[in-house]
Amino acid sequence: MSGLEKYELHIDAFSPATIPMARLSEYMADFATLLGHEEHVHFEKLAEGSVAILSRVDPVAEFKVQRRLEELRYGNAPKAAMEALSAIDDKLAADNAVGSIRRGKKKIIEFPGRNRPKESSLGPIVQPGTLDGEVIQVGGRDETINVHIKSGDDFHRCITTKAIARRLAHHIFGPPVRLRGRGTWSRAESGEWKLHRFDIESFEVLDETPLTNLFDGLRARLAPPEAGRLNPVDLMRQLREER
Repeated sequence: MSGLEKYELHIDAFSPATIPMARLSEYMADFATLLGHEEHVHFEKLAEGSVAILSRVDPVAEFKVQRRLEELRYGNAPKAAMEALSAIDDKLAADNAVGSIRRGKKKIIEFPGRNRPKESSLGPIVQPGTLDGEVIQVGGRDETINVHIKSGDDFHRCITTKAIARRLAHHIFGPPVRLRGRGTWSRAESGEWKLHRFDIESFEVLDETPLTNLFDGLRARLAPPEAGRLNPVDLMRQLREER
């Protein structure tokens, strides 16, 4: 091993004198995450001209970093590396820049940045659908009532009637519910879809039984009786009757 394995992250929109320090630190953090093996990857310097963040890899990790970059090229790298790859390209697009990762004169990965295709905005579109989440607020003074739903890390404002709101209020901060109704969506140029409003027409409370327990119950029902094997017709009839 040479001990001189070096990788550069090139950014064409800045020079070392013009890139804001805070933005540089963000690129460096993403670059470190992308390469991985942080204890063996070191910052070398900023090259002249366009910004080139030069890193140096310890001999013990050279092959590991090479393999990680190959996995990134084929889209099967670890999740953290794939997210860092996307984060760098998002920053380049926001900075009206393009970039690349190089080893010597060879470009290993290219970031389209400002040149990546943009999707046209679309909407608003109203369509039927479902929304799963936790009821965290119910209230309003008009005939239509606001219902706020927490779905993962997202919060959604929904609208419904007083009758449905009264029933939903019994489940506030309780088990998750599945709302059925009509959502109003729009798509930004980035391709991200946003839910602006959801009109609730009905709902159901979701079963919180762990999946392992459901499989245990199914396994118990499928177990053959002591007298021998269960007739397949009887088994299907039994499963239908339990639904």
